[in-house]
Amino acid sequence: MAQAIEGLASEVEQLSARVRKLELRLAALEGHTEPAPAPPPSTFIVRETLPTKPPETWRGFPPAQLPSGGVTAFGKAVLGIAGAYLLRAISESGAIPQLAILMVAILYACGWMLWAARTHADSPFASNVYGVTSAMILAPLMWEATVRFQVISATFGAVVLAGFLSLTLVLCWRRNLQALPWIATLATVATAWALIIATHEVVPLTAALLTMWLAVEVAACFAHRFSTRAISAISADLAIALTIAVMTSAEGVPVGYRPAGPLTLILLCMALLVISSVSIAIRGFAMRQKISVLEIMQTGAGFALATFGSLRATHGSAAPSLGILYLLMAGVCYWGTFWRFAPADYARNRRVSATWAAALLLAGSWCALPSNLCVVFLCAAAVAAAFRYTYSNQLSLGLHASLYVAAATALSSMPVYAVKALTGSIPATPDWTLWVVTITAVSCYVVGSRVREEQAKRRLLWAVPAFLGGLSFAALVVVAIVWVGTGHAEWGAARLSVVRTVVTCTVALGFGYSGSQWNRPELGWVAYTVVACGAVKLLLEDLRFGNAASLVVSFLFYGAILIVLPKLMRTAPATTT
Repeated sequence: MAQAIEGLASEVEQLSARVRKLELRLAALEGHTEPAPAPPPSTFIVRETLPTKPPETWRGFPPAQLPSGGVTAFGKAVLGIAGAYLLRAISESGAIPQLAILMVAILYACGWMLWAARTHADSPFASNVYGVTSAMILAPLMWEATVRFQVISATFGAVVLAGFLSLTLVLCWRRNLQALPWIATLATVATAWALIIATHEVVPLTAALLTMWLAVEVAACFAHRFSTRAISAISADLAIALTIAVMTSAEGVPVGYRPAGPLTLILLCMALLVISSVSIAIRGFAMRQKISVLEIMQTGAGFALATFGSLRATHGSAAPSLGILYLLMAGVCYWGTFWRFAPADYARNRRVSATWAAALLLAGSWCALPSNLCVVFLCAAAVAAAFRYTYSNQLSLGLHASLYVAAATALSSMPVYAVKALTGSIPATPDWTLWVVTITAVSCYVVGSRVREEQAKRRLLWAVPAFLGGLSFAALVVVAIVWVGTGHAEWGAARLSVVRTVVTCTVALGFGYSGSQWNRPELGWVAYTVVACGAVKLLLEDLRFGNAASLVVSFLFYGAILIVLPKLMRTAPATTT
């Protein structure tokens, strides 16, 4: 009995404490400073189960602190649009000069963007609404003032669009805002392209798009990377491509377009290349930031458009100047490859820099040098890359050596000479470019292949010089055999096909034997390549021009090489690392 009384007393005390807490809360809500006196403890407890009532839900207009802020922002935006139409009505009335009203309207649109940037900290939603309002005021204003009313020229409209985007970027600079630059970029780019289509004023509006892209790149160089870089860059590329197509058309400038001089076109094209190159130089080479995919693609597009546009505008006379510029840029890229990006942390930048160096050196030598001198220059570059590879063991240098040898071969007389010697009429005495290319190919292979590779696949780097050397050797041997036997036999098509087949099989056998004896797997790959070329020759020449006797000899030699070569490759010693 005593325990029951004690339990009942404890429950009464708990209920009293809860009632006290409720009274304190009610007093705080009603503004009372003194809570009501506590009721005397009750001696009886009535337990009653009351039905639970679901909480009430708000069925009226949303409360002011939630969506009503957005509704208020929309209301202010509508008033802003009304103000723009008021300015238009005043302009159409003629009471005030239209140009003055236009300037006020431009400032009015800029004021809304300023308000959008200032209110972003308090209400991002309202800030975006005000930014859209600013764009909705400016874009139709520029269209009507330029196309419909013709109050301003397309050049002035281009300046306003570029200035509006630049102002937006400056306002968003400190806080790295992303939404407002997107709004301003889409509005200004779309308006610029609409004006290009309507007015055919390609040059000033293209310059405006370049200026917009420049503003975005300047911000990126100062660590303010707005996400609108892709839109600005692509718009500038398309504008330059359109300008080149219109101003350098073979049929002349289309009707309705204002012609532009070669100097103007060169400046626009080179501006595209300079903006991308300087941005990469600052962010990639100076600050050693990771080069993005967008920057790689944009630099390639700028390089291609600048080269093509400048050459089309000047009918090729700008080639030497472009070549010198590209060779200097190639030197900078090689500096980045060997020294600036030498640490392992900058592997991507190093690969990108090496690729650009090779492309710029090829383009620069092709533009700046005559054909024969270009062959010598590329051969020297190939040998230098091979020697450098023996010390640095960089994959890109091995690729460059093969690439430069192949490019020099394409510019020399060796391809035509080899095709004639191995498939057509026997050529005359080879010129000096063939000997230079052949010696270079052999030298690059001898120098580069002496490096012991940890990966056997890297031996493939030197397959191209080996193949070119073997091709030149086969052509010279065929020509020598024909010259020696000119006074002793009559060289018909069937007999020539046999000689060529024998020489081809002998060269393939020589590559296979050398690869097996010297542990050079790349020579085995070259041997199989020669065999494949021999198979094509059998189908296109021997079966077409040969007789029964010549076909017997040709197929005999070709079958023998197919049997012997795999055995040579299987008996090759194991690759040592």
